[in-house]
Amino acid sequence: MNGSAQKKLRSSVYVGECALGQGLFAGRDFGAGEEILQLTGPLISLAETISMGEQEANPLQIGIGKYIDMEEPGVFLNHSCEPNAGIVKSRTLIALSSIEAGEEIRYDYSTTMDENRWTMVCLCGAKGCRGLVQDFRLLPFELQSSYLRRGVVQEFIANKLKGAHPEA
Repeated sequence: MNGSAQKKLRSSVYVGECALGQGLFAGRDFGAGEEILQLTGPLISLAETISMGEQEANPLQIGIGKYIDMEEPGVFLNHSCEPNAGIVKSRTLIALSSIEAGEEIRYDYSTTMDENRWTMVCLCGAKGCRGLVQDFRLLPFELQSSYLRRGVVQEFIANKLKGAHPEA
């Protein structure tokens, strides 16, 4: 993607106040399947994420032991157990459903997690909130299947599940 296309995508979102502090919001309407943003940041290792500490690192797992330390505006994406967005091709945020201008954009952090070292109490407030954000492999089978069918599970995780899931 060239610089002007990326700049246009970035201008389609903004950081705003939400119940959890700050979040990423739609600056315009997005249709289901539409690209919202390319997530950017330097490539870092698991050891680097650990040494940075939870308050400093904003890692997005893109492979086994491989992360990007997310930069603005993507770093402001919050989790939801009932997300309106998902990540495809390691770093591309897409709308899973129609998103209206002014609506907070959220994805399920578990769709990018396979590290067996980090969990988070969930405060997303969704009707179907699981109460805990954890690795993809620990999600209910039906939810895993839904995310796999929609193509919003990091490829390295989906590849590990080949044979265990018909959708992988």
